[in-house]
Amino acid sequence: MLCSIIIPLYNNAGFITTAIQSVRNQSHQNFEVIVVDDGSIDDGASQVRAIHDHRIKLIQQPNRGVSCARNQGIELAKGDVVCFLDADDWYLPTYLETIVSMAVRYPEIEFFATSFKSVSNLNKSNMSWDPGDTSTVELVDDLFYRWRFAPFFFTGSVAIRRSHLTQFKPYFPPGEQLGEDQDLWFRLAEKSCLAYCPAQLVGYRKDVDSSLCTNYDPRLLMPAYIRLEQRVLDRQLPDNLRSSALRLVNENKISIVRTTLMDGRRYAAIKQLLNTWRGMVSKRWWISLMMCLACSSAVVSRWEHWRRQRIRTW
Repeated sequence: MLCSIIIPLYNNAGFITTAIQSVRNQSHQNFEVIVVDDGSIDDGASQVRAIHDHRIKLIQQPNRGVSCARNQGIELAKGDVVCFLDADDWYLPTYLETIVSMAVRYPEIEFFATSFKSVSNLNKSNMSWDPGDTSTVELVDDLFYRWRFAPFFFTGSVAIRRSHLTQFKPYFPPGEQLGEDQDLWFRLAEKSCLAYCPAQLVGYRKDVDSSLCTNYDPRLLMPAYIRLEQRVLDRQLPDNLRSSALRLVNENKISIVRTTLMDGRRYAAIKQLLNTWRGMVSKRWWISLMMCLACSSAVVSRWEHWRRQRIRTW
């Protein structure tokens, strides 16, 4: 089974060779790597050219953003499954083998993922670890319910059958650089069950200066969630997914309310919360209302810090 790995490259010369080498080190060797250089001004493209491997292709284009870079790579892909890897992340050696195993084991499923490990860029020695049992597979038929608690995979740990992916043009929303991946995962989850391996087979490099996550504004609802809510209201989702998808959107809106409270803008937080009236069925909505009426921004900040720490330990 041929695997196509799409790597968007933008000013990541310090990491790109490590990312490509992690693909070359795979136990499953039937792959192609498509690096799409999105108008970099460093020598990342030169480093890719210096790797002598016919399976690696370099495409260069003017800067149009990460979504367009990935979309271009998908259009050029020839593999049975399409995988994604950012230039500053890396695979453990059995990632592709695990994806292929799931694809063979579940021929009716189109959408696959594994878990990942967040690694500080400051800890450059922690590039390898025991990923856990790679034979365990969970079939997730309601991604929206699971996503409410915390993302359990990310772009670099996803694979999709190319024959299925081509139905989702334009794949990643052009011009968007935050939540553009979730937009595609949500649309896939509306059509297909996810086969998920909980083994940590991909390294996600956090606290990198160019990371888009460091520029995320928690006071704004990402377009992916706005579009998801509209599809729910337009009844485009299967009936069994509508409630959990709407709950996911409302949970994100409530998080924005709490961020507004932490900023000390109580009136704005109350107004936002009342506009999230569909979330009134959740306990978190009512707790947020009590926070709006009675808690200081410092108390809300301590609560949110405790809650996030608790989520990370699950």
